[in-house]
Amino acid sequence: MTANSEATSSDLVPALPAKHNAILRWKRVTNPSGPQPRPRHGHRSVNIKELMVVFGGGNEGIVDELHVYNTATNQWYVPATKGDVPPGCAAYGFVVDGTRILVFGGMVEYGKYSNELYELQATKWEWKKLRPKPPESGPPPCRRLGHSFTLVGDKIYLFGGLANESDDPKNNIPKYLNDLYILEIKNNQLQWEIPTTFGESPPPRESHTAVSWYDKKQKKFWLVIYGGMSGCRLGDLWLLDTDTMSWTRPRTSGPLPLPRSLHSSTLIGNRMYVFGGWVPLVLDDVKVEKHEKEWKCTNTLACLNLETMTWEELDLDTDEENMPRARAGHCAVGIHTRLYIWSGRDGYRKAWNNQVRVCCKDLWYLEVERPGTASRVQLVRASTHSLEVSWQAVPSASY
Repeated sequence: MTANSEATSSDLVPALPAKHNAILRWKRVTNPSGPQPRPRHGHRSVNIKELMVVFGGGNEGIVDELHVYNTATNQWYVPATKGDVPPGCAAYGFVVDGTRILVFGGMVEYGKYSNELYELQATKWEWKKLRPKPPESGPPPCRRLGHSFTLVGDKIYLFGGLANESDDPKNNIPKYLNDLYILEIKNNQLQWEIPTTFGESPPPRESHTAVSWYDKKQKKFWLVIYGGMSGCRLGDLWLLDTDTMSWTRPRTSGPLPLPRSLHSSTLIGNRMYVFGGWVPLVLDDVKVEKHEKEWKCTNTLACLNLETMTWEELDLDTDEENMPRARAGHCAVGIHTRLYIWSGRDGYRKAWNNQVRVCCKDLWYLEVERPGTASRVQLVRASTHSLEVSWQAVPSASY
């Protein structure tokens, strides 16, 4: 792995959808201030309110940098960190709980993977190495990359990834994983747990995605696993009921997206937005799956409504000038009603004998829903000459 601009008349055309019956338009972020991070792939991002926090990744070496983008002020900055700063890593696990960010595993050198856990307290940008206790019945998680690491309620769920069965990093013997660990983080006694699950488990995979979804009707949390890589791209969807610890493979309706890996899945409301990744090359509408020899990057966007389990068709402006170019290994976050994506690598086509990698340096966002309405106007102060009124701002409205 090498691993505020002036508005034009066209900018003022409303581009906000009412759910999904209006045209969605990507917008490229232009002229951000501050030190912009160098392009990369295999990095991860989380959001703390309006901030997008980006760490790690690779581009001619593994990156150990931490960058923060303020979506409200269009500004990048590099916080001064302290404490047990972790080594650079790529394809690792990255979650946020309030202002506490946790990093697990990933690639620290070519062929050398990690199973270390670090915490970053964003209120003071201080790193701390954590040493959770091993499970009561079994070993702790092995070194890995490409796993999912997802906060569901007050617990983190670690699933799958890729391990190196060789002790020699130069002699890489890949092993796809489908193990499941739980780490409770609400107390100071951190300990890994190997849960007992029911039903058929998802097959081994890496470079998949996972999101946490709270079903308001059933009043329960679900872990949603999608796609990944296990010798070929995967397009399967799995749900874990975190109350009963039962796996199910739900039936979906709507047009299925192509199988993919190194994509992003971002939950906004009840919808999971799947962007980019590597997909099998499609020739004459025939997918090359079982023994795929060739695949390519994509810039397609798919949307799964988790309430109805329907892949919804999006009315998306597909003019190439108005879209991010194809990429994989990018990062994505949902902030209010916006989906943000940054960087990633692009090779328009990738074959066994042709691995062209170009890292993107652009930042885009997509308004996926109409922002919420402002609150009622409040009377602040009144006199015989004036009225002072106020209402809460709508954070992601452009105009």
